Amino acid sequence: MLGNSEQNLDYALRAIQDPQLRETDEFLQWISAPDNKEFFLELMACKEAMIREKLDRRHRSRTKMRIWTAASVAAAILVLAFLIPSLLSSPSSQKQQPIRFFAANNCGDHVILQIDGHDQQLLKDSVMDIKDWQVKALPATDTVAYLTLTTPRGKDFLLVLADGTKVWINAESCLRYPVAFKGKERRVELKGEACFEVAKDEEHPFIVSANGMDTRVLGTKFNVRSYVVEDRHVTLLHGKVQVVNTATDKTVTLRPGQDLTYTETGEAKVSEVNIATYIAWTEGMFYFDDAPLEEIMNSLGRWYNVNIDFEQQELYNIRLNFWANRNTHLEEALELLNKLEKVHIDYQNETITIKHI
Repeated sequence: MLGNSEQNLDYALRAIQDPQLRETDEFLQWISAPDNKEFFLELMACKEAMIREKLDRRHRSRTKMRIWTAASVAAAILVLAFLIPSLLSSPSSQKQQPIRFFAANNCGDHVILQIDGHDQQLLKDSVMDIKDWQVKALPATDTVAYLTLTTPRGKDFLLVLADGTKVWINAESCLRYPVAFKGKERRVELKGEACFEVAKDEEHPFIVSANGMDTRVLGTKFNVRSYVVEDRHVTLLHGKVQVVNTATDKTVTLRPGQDLTYTETGEAKVSEVNIATYIAWTEGMFYFDDAPLEEIMNSLGRWYNVNIDFEQQELYNIRLNFWANRNTHLEEALELLNKLEKVHIDYQNETITIKHI
């Protein structure tokens, strides 16, 4: 599409600065080339490094100012303490217990494949093609066997279904699917989050059932998020999908770049979004664009399997731009969050605590 390296550089830089450009078919076609994708991610990493350096300089400057003012601030606090002792013992000033926002669990660290009516298997490969695997593992039978693949916290998995559909399954998720698709439709069941690249078959629609949502497609790529404690999302990358709320039978049709959200109250919202933020996890990245802190910490807690406490509930809604490699250590990801200087994040005894600065 672009003829030389200078044009590629200019295009990549414009895409970094312009989220709307990253949602176009032109950009999706350009970044589908492996060289372009690698080049773009390298530039994103360079931008991240520049932001870190800028924040470091700002932090050093503020630290100097704090040293000069520390003595006067401390004196003022002492005066107030002596003049208004009643405030120190009032209920409103007593230290509040932090809110346990996300709890770690001990459910293991293996990807598990359960065959209906048979023993489970522990999977080690990062990619599995069920067409090859079933010949070795499944008993001979005329009935269609169903498999359930479950990912623990901290692991994701790429699965290729019998029809050639690719499914990226995120951490703490579960996908139930047939060994072979028979009948008029191709139906799978999802708990958690997965990204589907559906093999085209106009005569056999592909349907994803997820927590009261049926997403119906013929051939396209989309992301479904249906964790129990979060809003439900269907995000369309390209193609066309119809989403049916099974409780109300209301249907919503999405076009590329749109996200359908069902809130906890059942309200449906369709909005134009930066689709990169919804599929970055399939590329091994955390990527949040003006996202609430509660959404970011849900993802970190689920990936690293740690307890997360908030000092106050009002901190949930602080909005941040944040990206990091999912393969990085937890401490490095938290350091990046602290450098944004919106909250203070402490990590001790397998627990992350978010506090006011």
